[in-house]
Amino acid sequence: MATLSASGIGSGLDINSLLSQIVQAERTPTENRLNLLEAKAQAEISAFGSLKSAVTSFRSSLNSLKTASGFSVNNVSVGDKNLLTASASSIANDGSYTVEVKSLAQSHSLASVAFDALDTVIGTGTLTFNFGTTDYTPAIDPDPEVYTGFTTNPDKSAKSIEITNANNTVEGIRDAINAADMGVSATVVDDGSGFKLLITSDDSGVANSLEITVDEGGVPADNEDLTGLSQLAFNSGATNAEQTLAASDASIKLNGLTITRETNTISGAIHGVTLNLKSADIGNPTQLTINRDNSNAEGNITNFVKKYNELVATIGGLTEFGGDNGQSGLLLGDTTTRNVLNQIRREIGSVIPNSSGFNTLSSIGITTQRDGTLGLDTAKLNSALGSDFDAVSKMFYSNASPSDDDISFISASAATREGRYDLRISQLATKGSLAGEAVSGSLTIDATNDVLNFKIDGVSSGEITLTHAAYSDMSVLAAEIQSRLNASSGLQDGDVSVSVAYVDGRFEITSDSYGSDSTVIVVANNSTLGLNANAVATDGLDVSGTIDGTLASGKGRQLTGAGAASGLILEITGGSPGNRGVIDFSKGFSGKLDALLGGLLSSSGSITAKTQSLDAKIEDISEQRKALLKRVEAIETRYRSQFVALDVLMGKLNVTSSYLQQQLDALPDIQVKR
Repeated sequence: MATLSASGIGSGLDINSLLSQIVQAERTPTENRLNLLEAKAQAEISAFGSLKSAVTSFRSSLNSLKTASGFSVNNVSVGDKNLLTASASSIANDGSYTVEVKSLAQSHSLASVAFDALDTVIGTGTLTFNFGTTDYTPAIDPDPEVYTGFTTNPDKSAKSIEITNANNTVEGIRDAINAADMGVSATVVDDGSGFKLLITSDDSGVANSLEITVDEGGVPADNEDLTGLSQLAFNSGATNAEQTLAASDASIKLNGLTITRETNTISGAIHGVTLNLKSADIGNPTQLTINRDNSNAEGNITNFVKKYNELVATIGGLTEFGGDNGQSGLLLGDTTTRNVLNQIRREIGSVIPNSSGFNTLSSIGITTQRDGTLGLDTAKLNSALGSDFDAVSKMFYSNASPSDDDISFISASAATREGRYDLRISQLATKGSLAGEAVSGSLTIDATNDVLNFKIDGVSSGEITLTHAAYSDMSVLAAEIQSRLNASSGLQDGDVSVSVAYVDGRFEITSDSYGSDSTVIVVANNSTLGLNANAVATDGLDVSGTIDGTLASGKGRQLTGAGAASGLILEITGGSPGNRGVIDFSKGFSGKLDALLGGLLSSSGSITAKTQSLDAKIEDISEQRKALLKRVEAIETRYRSQFVALDVLMGKLNVTSSYLQQQLDALPDIQVKR
């Protein structure tokens, strides 16, 4: 603002000092009021920050209680860890087992003849790898080798790679096999006689053995001789590669029961337990013991109580009256803070719908004390965990318990209400299929009838070519069709697959998916196989039914509820249409509290809204300061102008006074009494 450096000359008044006092008197009351309002708002923002931090900390204690894994930890002990190790998930039950490791799973491995160098040219053509069970006995002097057959694994697709002049050497073929990422690995080994290609199935197990067929583009006999690419053949027509390791399954005896698996990792033999086999020792079993450890559940529940009490203490300090030093809490009387605690207490005191005797926190030893905090009776908690661990754990996390074993709970949403729901199924989900025309029980596949083309679930397989052979066993040809279809890049890219069977003289192709999107359509006719326009196609159906009397929406085998059951998703895996029992759904204490606290802490929640309101108040105070400054500047300018005018007037009057005095003094003989 403008100032006068020589103010008061005319009047003799200290104008700057007068203006300063006037401005200060005008500004101070309002400024003090704004300072108090801002300090209070800042303090309340800090208080709500403390509240938000305490609510967030309490919410974090729920993370370990929102799933079954946060409760049960099973201790697994193995007598001889040289034979196997084991791990158990939260669903495993206590028990003791005798385990004998009879054999380990092994991958099929084949070795080529020896070549002189890594860059030795082998040949060109197509290498096709089939997976399945090989009936083969290597030559053991004086007995010759015996290859009696190969059964295709219908769950694994055949894979082919092209060998050209760019990759037809020993190392080139090795790199081509590995780059194809098709479940087969190749290495080059120098065994002293030369360089051999060692080809191994990535998956162990009898059903994952390798069959290698060759197509060199000439007559069939060229694919089985001892020259060119056929040197790598291993099939019923030519065993030019040598079997170095036969595929085998893992085998154990569990409490006297023989169990086999394709791998050395065995899951499902004992509910919730995974066995990792390390070595076989026939006749020398070891002991496996599983003991549930409740300390994890107790620790997580104790932390839940602790964090809740910390929240209560924080809110108590923020809302107390008087206090130890006579200072009341910053949020005393605040309805938002009071509602936060009331809502949490309401959920903590609720009853969880289930059929057990453990459905309230008090039933497991957690009670509300006179000061509002929670007390924990650890003896009562451990007793509850010991008597019905599952019921106690399910009090906390969101879960549904179908009374029908063929009904699985998939998920629920925030909109799903707790309670018991009746389930009625009117239509089970089905798979799309195609039944061909009747064909003879013996077929020869050659260049005239080797092409198939389908659309599965709307995904094109493209043209596939069947292996040329005379098929007397139609189940073998069905496995060939399935393998080739599932190996097509189109179906693999679309994550689509089929199952093929020969039933009642017809080939039946069935999509592996369920529902209205499950379809099988012939694109190119193959009359030899009866797979043509006359084949009967049946589209799949979605499951349909009602949940709690309200029509649910079906997609595949999954049924999604509406109304009170909105967001509840169930999978119906079997059974028959009709009444299918009940579904008891509970969000659990963790689920309900997490949803409540998440809402309070969200961008639209009450805590955020309160903080935003205080931020807006501080912004308004800032605007009031700016307005005060402008008003004070205007007052100062007005008064300064008035004082300057007064100063000028006083200066003129002083000049006039001096002039008059001079004139009077000049008059003769006039006595002036002073």
